[in-house]
Amino acid sequence: MAEQQQFYLLLGNLMSPDNNVRKQAEETYDNIPGQNKISFLLHAIRDASAAEEVRQMAAVLLRRLLSSSFEEIYPGLTLEMQTAVKTELLSSIQQESSPNIRKKVCDIAAELCRNLVDDDGNNQWPEVLKFLFDSVNSEDVGLREAALHVFWNFPGIFGNQQQHYLEVIKRMLVQCMQDQAHPQIQNLAARAAAAFVLSNEGNTALLKHFADLLPGILQVVNESCYQGDDSVLKSLVEIADTAPKYLRPNLEATLQLCLKLCSDTNLANMQRQLALEVIVTLSETAAAMLRKHTAIVAQSVPQMLAMMVDLEDDEEWAMADELEDDDFDSNAVAGESALDRIACGLGGKIILPIIKQHIMQMLFGIKTAGLEEKATACQMLVRRRPVVCV
Repeated sequence: MAEQQQFYLLLGNLMSPDNNVRKQAEETYDNIPGQNKISFLLHAIRDASAAEEVRQMAAVLLRRLLSSSFEEIYPGLTLEMQTAVKTELLSSIQQESSPNIRKKVCDIAAELCRNLVDDDGNNQWPEVLKFLFDSVNSEDVGLREAALHVFWNFPGIFGNQQQHYLEVIKRMLVQCMQDQAHPQIQNLAARAAAAFVLSNEGNTALLKHFADLLPGILQVVNESCYQGDDSVLKSLVEIADTAPKYLRPNLEATLQLCLKLCSDTNLANMQRQLALEVIVTLSETAAAMLRKHTAIVAQSVPQMLAMMVDLEDDEEWAMADELEDDDFDSNAVAGESALDRIACGLGGKIILPIIKQHIMQMLFGIKTAGLEEKATACQMLVRRRPVVCV
C-alpha cells in the first residue's frame, strides 16, 4: 500500500511544471521494472479514490508502455498476470463512471489487442470480441460508445475472423450511425466506419460491400459540422487521400456536400477548409475520377478565389514578400494552396479557363463596389504565386 502511495506521488511529479522535479520523476519511473509498472499503473487506473488527473496519467503511461515495450514486458508476465490485465481492463471499461478515464482505458484495451493479434491473424484475446458484441447492443450509451471507440482505435481487431464477421460489423456500424438520439454514437460510428475502410483500402471486394455505408457517413459529416465537430470530416479527408475509390459510387454526393460546407460562411474557417481539402485531395489521388465531375470543380474554383481574398484590411499586406506565421491557417493561404494543387492535379487546360472567367468577374465586381484595396489584394495573390500547372 505504501509503495502504491509513493507511486501516486511519482505520477503527480511526472506532471509537475517544475522541470527539475519532472526530470527526477522520469528517471525514477524509468528505473521501475516493467512488470511492476503494469501492476502499479493498473491499480492507479482502477482506484476511484485517486485524483482523476493521476488516474489519467496512469492510463496514458500504460498505453505508452504497451505500445513501445510490449515485447520486452508482456510475454514475461505470468499467465495469471496476463489474464488479470485483460480482465481488469474490461472490468474498468464496464464499471468506470468517468467518461475521460473510460476513453483512455479503451485506448489501452485497443493497444493491447493490437499486440495480441499474431502474425497469422489469430486474436489471442477472444474475450474482447465478446465484450464488443455485448457492449454495442447494450442499453448503456457509455458502453456502446466504448465498443465503438475500441473498434475505431483498432479496426483490425477481428484478425483472421474478419471475413466471418463482416455482416455483423456492417450491421453494427449502420445501427449506430442511425442512432439519432445520441450524436456522439453517430459520430464515433462514422469515424469507426472510415477507419475500417482505411484499414482495408486494398481490399476491393470489401470496399464494394461497404459502399452503402458512405451515405450514412456523409450525413454524419454534415450534421456534425453544424454541431461544431469536424472529426468525421477529417476522416473523410483521410478516405479521399488513402482510399479514394471507396468514394466512387457516391462521388457526386460527396463533392456536393463538400462544396456546400466550403461555401457556408456560417461554419468555422477550419471546417470550410477541410471540406475544400476533400475536393483538392481527390484532384491529386483520383484525378481521372474527378475530371468526370468538372461542373462541381468549376463551382469549387470561385470558392477558392473567394477564400484568397478573405483578408484583414492591411495597407502593407500586398507589398509583403513573406507570410507571417499566423497567416498559414488563414482562408487566404488555404485558398491559394488549394487552387495551386487542384490546377496541378487536374491540369491547366481544365482549370485555367475557369480561373480566367471568375477572376475577371471578381475584379470587375470589386472595383465597381469601390473596394480598390481588395482588388489590389486579389491581383497581388495572382501575381505572387503561379497557380496553373500547364
